[in-house]
Amino acid sequence: MNHVFARYQRVLAGVSDVVDRVPAHRWTSASPCPGWTGLHVLGHIIDGQQQIALLLSGQGPREPLRDPAEAVIGQPLTAWTATCQSMLDLLSTTDPNSCVASHHGKVTAEWVLATAVIEPLVHAWDLAQAAGFETLLDGEAVEACLTAIAPMAEQFAATGMYAPALTASAQATPQQQLLALLGREAA
Repeated sequence: MNHVFARYQRVLAGVSDVVDRVPAHRWTSASPCPGWTGLHVLGHIIDGQQQIALLLSGQGPREPLRDPAEAVIGQPLTAWTATCQSMLDLLSTTDPNSCVASHHGKVTAEWVLATAVIEPLVHAWDLAQAAGFETLLDGEAVEACLTAIAPMAEQFAATGMYAPALTASAQATPQQQLLALLGREAA
């Protein structure tokens, strides 16, 4: 299996692990994403997977939902499980080298997943924070994102989608370094 696709599947499994552990009463708890609850974060992850599925299936890009919580149809666990399975099924039939239309022009399916992996990766951590527990993110995905983002952390903050980078301690783990680059304080 293609290593980028395998990484993406592991990150989706990490989201599933977090979603499985969220107590029902914590879906309305505040997340590290300003103005978003755990349900908003999950909806954002689901909406992101739906957008990626459209890209990979050749239907082209679409804008994200204005209210990400609208992507959660029914119970959160059920909504995520269906979305995750749909994405895994799609990945099993997608050629990593196939070209698809994106906001960046024609790109490969592998490129889409290599760049998109940061969203479910980091938002799994955000969701765990809203739920009141810590989670260990996929180490290889963290390293890949850290390598890609470190040189352009200021550009990420400039989009308004991420808080300005924080300074990580010299003893920070790669996960803590990545989260700090995206404006998140991690213990």
